Amino acid sequence: MDQPMEFEVTMADIAKSSADAADALCRRCRAVPPAVTIRTEPLCAACFTTYLRTKFTRHMEPFRVKPGTEINRRRLLLALSFGVASTALLDILHWHRSLQLQRARRAEYDVLVVHIDESAVASSSTGAVDAQLEKLRGQYEQFEFRSIPLHHIYELPTAIGDTLPDEIAAELEQNGDGESTNADANPLSRLRALLSRLNSRASQVDVIAILRARLLAELAKINGCEAVMLGDSMTRMAAMVLAEVTKGRGHSLPWLISDGPTPYGPSLVRPLRDLTTSELNHYLSFTDIAHLSNATSSAPKPPVAAKNQTIDEIMIRFFDDVSNNHLTANVVRTAAKLHFADDEDRVQRLGLCEICGLPMDENPKLRVARARGHDVSSSNSSNGISNGDSNGNGSIYDADARIYCLEPSPGEEGMKQRRCYGCRRTTQGAGKVDWPVDNR
Repeated sequence: MDQPMEFEVTMADIAKSSADAADALCRRCRAVPPAVTIRTEPLCAACFTTYLRTKFTRHMEPFRVKPGTEINRRRLLLALSFGVASTALLDILHWHRSLQLQRARRAEYDVLVVHIDESAVASSSTGAVDAQLEKLRGQYEQFEFRSIPLHHIYELPTAIGDTLPDEIAAELEQNGDGESTNADANPLSRLRALLSRLNSRASQVDVIAILRARLLAELAKINGCEAVMLGDSMTRMAAMVLAEVTKGRGHSLPWLISDGPTPYGPSLVRPLRDLTTSELNHYLSFTDIAHLSNATSSAPKPPVAAKNQTIDEIMIRFFDDVSNNHLTANVVRTAAKLHFADDEDRVQRLGLCEICGLPMDENPKLRVARARGHDVSSSNSSNGISNGDSNGNGSIYDADARIYCLEPSPGEEGMKQRRCYGCRRTTQGAGKVDWPVDNR
């Protein structure tokens, strides 16, 4: 009978065995098995939490405690949607402020948490919102929580107009939703009338998003908050970049995704912009606060027909399904680098869109002519740039022609509408709208 083969254990085998054992442990602490692999790095729950909070802290540098300064607490407004990102931001911000109290015996800021309640126009329950807020109040006692209905934007001191447009007033009376044609008309009826004039679900979702952003900015100003904290993850921002370009607001990307001042109010801060949605999901599960987020609910959501899906929903689904973090990061970082050479004076020259409140864009021919050093201040310029378009329709130097946007719908030619290209597409065919915010 053949003797059993004997295997010699070599140094290479020992090294390989040691490497396999090391790979079975967290890459950073080397003490416990990893719980998740983040960007090719296996980490345990504790090290992953430290990694995520470090990413957050880098964007909170302006709000750290500065030794030797007077105690003058600043106020921040946190926009809460009950989603994964905003719930994670709430918890991390609570940890950050608690750490300041522990180490410096004082906090640099106070936080007002605001949820914009859209249940009245989204066919959902307001009671669920109140119950969710009560759970959060019990968990995060340092913060002040408020729920503000979306139609409250018609009741703010900055709401424009003492009377409704005749078309809107007639529509309210016909539907029985309004009792008067003055500013005392039911704000909810005015909001519903505005949305009913839009010709698609995509337009309605777009307008609701704009109203939500404007309401948050106005609430921040009223409550003395110097910045609005948004829970936009890198995944969400990548989807927003492509969606806004598709909707015709590519010229406003530097204002839409960059942190800092906005044309219409307080600064925007996105402390989670370097983190993906999947990483935030892991954070919720590791810290046992997943139950505080509506996004983790097992309740089935009603399906949306393909023809009614918005570009935002399509882009969010795409980036949620993409496992390549490099693609997501490249989209966000590339868009953040975009800027126009004349951004500083573009607002002064062209003004703001009356709907979204972002800077208007101008005729591309004018932009190219200005970049080449031509004098575009006069229609009599002899710089070789044609004073009219290819069809001979007017001068590109006319004040109204500087705005690069869609032509008004038939029957609306006489209406003075200062709307950017994207907002004209959204409100195409709606005529005059009862818009609550003055952007001029």
